[in-house]
Amino acid sequence: MNQEIFSGHRFSRDLSTYVNGGSFSRKDFLISILSQANPFNRYAGIICRQYMKRRDSLPDGISPVFDIKIEVYKGRNSSVHRMMEYLSAVKNDLVGAYVHGSLGTYEEVAFSDFDALVILGDEVFKAPDRLAEVARKINKARAIMFDFDPLQHHGWFVLTESDLNFYPEYYFPVELFRHAKSLFPDKGLTLNIRVQDSSDKIHQAFHDLSHGVKGLLTKRRFPKDMYQLKILLSQFMLLPALYVQLRDQKGIFKKFSFEAARVDFSDGDWSIMTEVSSLRKNWYYRISSSRRLLITKPTAISRFLARRWAPSIPGGMKKVLTDDFYQRMLVLVTRMRRNLQ
Repeated sequence: MNQEIFSGHRFSRDLSTYVNGGSFSRKDFLISILSQANPFNRYAGIICRQYMKRRDSLPDGISPVFDIKIEVYKGRNSSVHRMMEYLSAVKNDLVGAYVHGSLGTYEEVAFSDFDALVILGDEVFKAPDRLAEVARKINKARAIMFDFDPLQHHGWFVLTESDLNFYPEYYFPVELFRHAKSLFPDKGLTLNIRVQDSSDKIHQAFHDLSHGVKGLLTKRRFPKDMYQLKILLSQFMLLPALYVQLRDQKGIFKKFSFEAARVDFSDGDWSIMTEVSSLRKNWYYRISSSRRLLITKPTAISRFLARRWAPSIPGGMKKVLTDDFYQRMLVLVTRMRRNLQ
């Protein structure tokens, strides 16, 4: 792979790809089937060099400092406790690790993802071998995520220590930390953050996501299984948060974004968001133990099988997912985009 991909504004995305499996190409995918460690070892040096170059090029923080206090997770979710125990092995390499979303507010339902963030320390990037080892361990922890939710379509959110001084609000809004919980009982409980101006990237994030959802619905590429359905519904329910963030130029916790966004739309237009939320609350599907075992490993082939061998959509849900249902989703997405033009 060309070293050029690890440059500029793409670095954060590429670091996330690296930590979440390390496969950047079809070749990496095939090699990782034989050797899971290969992609991590192969790209560690490039990642380290580009990280140092990027860190040194960041401007000095001049914006006000946000002092964020984060509580330790005290819920009863067994998957979160497994993750807390597992991450103790990489504690010295991380500034902090956090669970957020519905798990972070103790409101998980059957639809919930295992939403989690790690902040890698600067020291990790000084030695490729160390970075590769840390990345392998964090990637392995995705097995806990997928055991919690076999249909989860994302892995870790990843930030770095230097990001805190030039914070990417568009990637992980500071507001999310206020509703997150620490996976370490004695580390990362206070973060000092200087937020960068991210207005252009916030606009791009909303544009890209809404454009993607609109394209699927316009082309009538409707979900054929539960994996595809979860992706579409998750993306659709994320749009209000991005919409409000762009409209108000500040982050908002997803739970509160629905009421904040709906004031801009008629009851008729917004009703489809309420129906999608209802599907989330009543989420269910059947999956055999053998299939579950195959699609819950933190490997490239396992995630490939999760996409290709996902459970079918139950009959009760199919009755709800009519052409009219998808058409009303399209109408709301289109009006969101029009409002922000």
